Amino acid sequence: MPLANKRPGGRILPARRLIPQVEPQQQFDKIALAINEIYKHNVSQLSFEEYYRTAYNLVLSKNGPLLYNGVRTVLETHMRESVEHSILQRAQTADSNPTTENNEAFLFSVRLLWSEHVTAMLMIKDILMYVDNIYVKAAHLPSIYEMGMCVFRDTVLLSSTGSGGLGTRVAKAVLRQISGERNGEEINRSTLQGISNMLVELHDTASPIRTVYEVVLEPQLLAESRVYYRDMTALRIKTMGASEYARAVQADLDAEADRVQAYLALTTADLLRSVLQDELVTAYAPDILTIPDDGLTQMLDRRDIPALRVLYNIYSPLPQPLSVLRSGVLNHILVLGGQITESLLATDPGETKSGSTPQPKPEIAPEASLGLAAKTAMALRWVQDVLGLYDVYDEFFHKSFSEGPSMRSAINDAFIEVINANSRAPELLSLFMDDNLKNGLRSKAEQDVDHLLERSVLMFRFLKNKDAFEHYYKAHLARRLLFARSESDDAEHSLVSKLKVECGSQFTLKLEGMFKDMQLSMDMARDLRASSEYSDIGLDLNVSVLTPTFWPAMAPAQQPSSQATAENSTAARSDDPTSVILPSGVLSDSVDVFSAYYLKHHSGRRLTWQYAMGNADLKVQFGTRTHELNVTTYQMIVLLLFVDDSNSSSEKPLTAAKIQQLTHIPKEPLARQLQSLACGKYRILNKTPKSRDVKPTDSFAFNMDFRSPQYRIRIPVVSARSNIETEKEKAASQAVIGQERLYLIEAAIVRIMKTRKQIPHDILVNETISQLAPRFLPSSKMIKDGIGKLLDREYLQRSPDDPRLYIYLA
Repeated sequence: MPLANKRPGGRILPARRLIPQVEPQQQFDKIALAINEIYKHNVSQLSFEEYYRTAYNLVLSKNGPLLYNGVRTVLETHMRESVEHSILQRAQTADSNPTTENNEAFLFSVRLLWSEHVTAMLMIKDILMYVDNIYVKAAHLPSIYEMGMCVFRDTVLLSSTGSGGLGTRVAKAVLRQISGERNGEEINRSTLQGISNMLVELHDTASPIRTVYEVVLEPQLLAESRVYYRDMTALRIKTMGASEYARAVQADLDAEADRVQAYLALTTADLLRSVLQDELVTAYAPDILTIPDDGLTQMLDRRDIPALRVLYNIYSPLPQPLSVLRSGVLNHILVLGGQITESLLATDPGETKSGSTPQPKPEIAPEASLGLAAKTAMALRWVQDVLGLYDVYDEFFHKSFSEGPSMRSAINDAFIEVINANSRAPELLSLFMDDNLKNGLRSKAEQDVDHLLERSVLMFRFLKNKDAFEHYYKAHLARRLLFARSESDDAEHSLVSKLKVECGSQFTLKLEGMFKDMQLSMDMARDLRASSEYSDIGLDLNVSVLTPTFWPAMAPAQQPSSQATAENSTAARSDDPTSVILPSGVLSDSVDVFSAYYLKHHSGRRLTWQYAMGNADLKVQFGTRTHELNVTTYQMIVLLLFVDDSNSSSEKPLTAAKIQQLTHIPKEPLARQLQSLACGKYRILNKTPKSRDVKPTDSFAFNMDFRSPQYRIRIPVVSARSNIETEKEKAASQAVIGQERLYLIEAAIVRIMKTRKQIPHDILVNETISQLAPRFLPSSKMIKDGIGKLLDREYLQRSPDDPRLYIYLA
């Protein structure tokens, strides 16, 4: 390219920045003057833009260290002068004469200095913003504001030279003010709040993660609080009852919480509360509950719900005191529950005290029924009283114990022990349910019935031996179903459903089977009436056909049940009730017709008639008067002996021995039937002699002169005992329950072994207990016996290498 076409080279440089030629020290003096004017509150006369530019020039001219250190020196000087002029004298006065006013004056002056310093530093920070952004960041120094806070801390509060080091004095003054407020003096809380905020904002020199508040004030506050409340507790525990003491403690806790919220650091709340709890509660937890005349026992006895609520509130956050309270409540329930059980045992319901010799029972007499009824009433009262006691503590649980899980477990554990301490608890609970389902549902609303059932199931839940309850409940249910004594079928089914929820379908399988038998019997009765065979029956016959595996094996001489049981086996389940002879005629013919009808439709089955377990309605003519009598089947058989060939009543007497010979009714139940007919309220028969006991030679004749204003009369049977089992009957029931438990244990072991194939002895025992716990608690011996029987029958074998290891044999 030709040279003539080349453009000339070169570049234009920026003009050099002209910095005023002013000495750095002069520039800093200008800023120092501004800082002092800020502290003097002469801000209106200052140009912040001018001082910002001055600081800017100092940094730009590499004089950042001069500016930063110089500002620090100015701040330190101002702090020292301020302390000497306006604070030191007040501090000395507060130390020598520590009145509330002197403490307030001293703390107020410190707070005022701090407040003015913070305000000034915010302005100084704005002036020196460029210093923070450029020099401070590059030099890794604290910001101007942070440096100012450190100056205040090191010069005013923590300095060990000159007139500084006011931190300890500030802390003591604060503590004196707190002590005065605790003793009822009025103080300026806003001043203390300002002091606390100051100490919280400043961080310790040695440990920056801790605040000056945590180093100077908080430890002393906690230590003095501990001493104060320790002395206070020692005095209170001697002069106050438990309820008053609990209220005082709660007031202290609330007061300290309010104090923290008002003017202390929030981090102090838990620490201070812990101090109070240690000194006011934990140290005296057992002593508070046992204060004479006003301890936990008295509070529970008088049902002082508010006082118990306060007591629980101060005990519940602390594991050890809560455990003490829990034990106190549990033990009180055990005492009251024991008293309820003792009152039951005092009635001696069919059992003798340990070591005593049973006395022979007297002859049956109608007067005895009152005492027996009283024993039954006491048994029912036991259940009612236990449930009533539970209601009281359930109210405590909801209203006083804040539904705390620890207190719920204490209440439940106590009632489990109370209930199961009574060996008759399963029987009595079943009797209670029986009584209510027969007599206790009248005029009750649906919700009241459901509440009653829930209470019953609640007590059932506490039973350990639920299989024993099932044994008694089946017997009571059988009576209600077969004699139509239940007031509500819905309530019956509802209760069984609730039991099913508690223990599963296997537990209620037989109970549901009983209901099913009754329904099938009703359907069969309807079909029979529609059949041609019904015309051959000369009376209105209703038969309940029962499946033996569902229904209890009840003694026919004592317990009512169905009129017939149907079996697939060839053996009848009874005390040979078929030996009873029915009067020839309509009754015996009707039984034969029904038997033929049933077996025609159910081939391969066998009926066993239970005559002791039925009832009948008879129309009886007494001269010109006619009454309808509701009697047992045995009573009906006896009365039919007094009917002559013309179906008229006969006054021809029969002896008790002759009646027994003609009917084959066992002697003991026959005696009760005769007593009911001749010695009770309704004397259908005349007895000679007029004694109340029945002897074989006693004579009975039809009472043609019988009078009653009622047309329909139910003849009650004189009971040989109360509804509670005698010792003999109880032993028999325990034998039945024990045998059933053996079957359940063996079945559980087989189930476990089928799953595990082989298992050590201890694990097998534990798993068996776990499986059976919902029904009963088997002992290790029972499980060992079950294992032994399964070994004998070769369901299991021991391992050749380890005799404590079992192997399942399919």
